[in-house]
Amino acid sequence: MEALIWTEHGRLELGEQECPSCCKPGDVKIRIELTGICGTDLAVISGKEPGLPGVIRGHEAVGTVVEIGAAVNRVQLGDRVVVDPNQSCGACRFCRKGQLHLCIGPDGQGMPIAGLNIPGTFAPYFVTNESFVHKLPEGMSWEAAVLVEPLACVLHNFKEAGVTPEDRVLILGSGPMGLLCQIVSRSLGCITMATEINPYRLSLSRRFSEEITTPGELAGETGLRLRESGKYDVVIDTVGTQMGLAEQWIERGGRIVPFGINGGYQYLLTPTHYTQNAVKIIGAGEYLNTFETALQFAANHPDLASLVTKRYPLKHYETAIHELLGYELSTGHILPSETMKTVFAF
Repeated sequence: MEALIWTEHGRLELGEQECPSCCKPGDVKIRIELTGICGTDLAVISGKEPGLPGVIRGHEAVGTVVEIGAAVNRVQLGDRVVVDPNQSCGACRFCRKGQLHLCIGPDGQGMPIAGLNIPGTFAPYFVTNESFVHKLPEGMSWEAAVLVEPLACVLHNFKEAGVTPEDRVLILGSGPMGLLCQIVSRSLGCITMATEINPYRLSLSRRFSEEITTPGELAGETGLRLRESGKYDVVIDTVGTQMGLAEQWIERGGRIVPFGINGGYQYLLTPTHYTQNAVKIIGAGEYLNTFETALQFAANHPDLASLVTKRYPLKHYETAIHELLGYELSTGHILPSETMKTVFAF
């Protein structure tokens, strides 16, 4: 089968891989219908994060069960399912304490995660243990379902930050994760503000936040006007480079949530500022016990499907990646980026 593999040359390439089969009694084989391109994939492709050579990338996936092992009882052939890519081992010291999101794997080298250090879903077929497969509710669209995994991440971050309806929430960045944060924030009844620099995503975000502006405007006259009503109890950086802006806008006693991924970004903190103002930084890690909650949330919000704005076959991966990054990797040429969530469709 054809699959997108992260090569030893530091590139994503389309190559041939053996089609996986169920080898263990608890295995489930899934024919992939849609698989989303995540910000973590883009971080690896653009050099912000390292990637493991030889691994099929991709971890946000939905599809149909086409083969099951002898001991499988959670799903049946023909079931429509969503994949949980985080395959916590259940045996390490963190798993034994119930901290599955901090799993370091049975060998201590890290949790097995589809598309990160074990084969992922940028391929037409995927095999995993039945524990990491969730049946879709009746009537849920593929497009809404493919957002369940990133939604589980968002819900976990909100839970760890203790967001309540009384909180004023500022979300920095309105990409797919930022927009999901806005949707969750509004669903809680929070006053919600967001930023974005991309005009297309800026326009989409106006549907989900009380006010949407650019980071530059937030630092200018718009910011002066907004300060009259106070700062924000929770600031979520979905970009991964916005700690300075987060510090400017966090209220005393507030919580800053670094959510975006950019391994090259560094920021110098002044601990006294955090101590004197009782400001907390919330590092949430991988999601914990929010996957089923995300499924229910998606079932209650079918309009999530509208966030999937582009579908590409796997062979057009370069076009999809360049469009999401907003530039060509080989030349650096700036491209118009008018998409929210892009998926590969099989």
